[in-house]
Amino acid sequence: MKQYNILLYYCYTPIEDPEQFRFEHHLLCLELNLLGRIIIAAEGINGTVSGLKENCEKYMQILKSDPKFSAIDFKAEEYDKHAFQKLHIRVKPEIVHSDLNHIDPTVQTGIHLAPEEFRQLKDQDDVVLLDVRSNYEHHVGKFKMPLRWTLKTSGIFPDKVSDLEPYKDKKVITYCTGGIKCERPVPF
Repeated sequence: MKQYNILLYYCYTPIEDPEQFRFEHHLLCLELNLLGRIIIAAEGINGTVSGLKENCEKYMQILKSDPKFSAIDFKAEEYDKHAFQKLHIRVKPEIVHSDLNHIDPTVQTGIHLAPEEFRQLKDQDDVVLLDVRSNYEHHVGKFKMPLRWTLKTSGIFPDKVSDLEPYKDKKVITYCTGGIKCERPVPF
């Protein structure tokens, strides 16, 4: 049985004082012996950490007990050791760089689809499937015939939006690996 977990998570939620939150969050992670990378911004949190299963459980409980993070969705995977060497917690302007920070995903966002809903919609004639994952993720696997952008970073996303003009009368379904790149709606 593997004793460690790797947690992948993000949550768009207002954080009033990101620097203070970073300081307190850093202490929490040290106390729980979590290692990894966490980005804090006024718009929320985005992280990947590893630690002993019981410490990861405590971490998830502590975050979910804060009303700001009650809707946070953790993806957990068992692992046999720490996946990271260090703990890095940084304050940045966005939790994922996109240059779309004028769009607040807590106010305006796309519709989240359950896997079965996605399967039912993806092949319909009035639907365009847009793969917004990184180049590395494209090579891991993909759906047949998606509209695929070659994105080295999420920051290129705004420059590509005009490519969707021919599809403005269709439903555009974006997909990505962790979900965070799909939170901000495509602005036509």
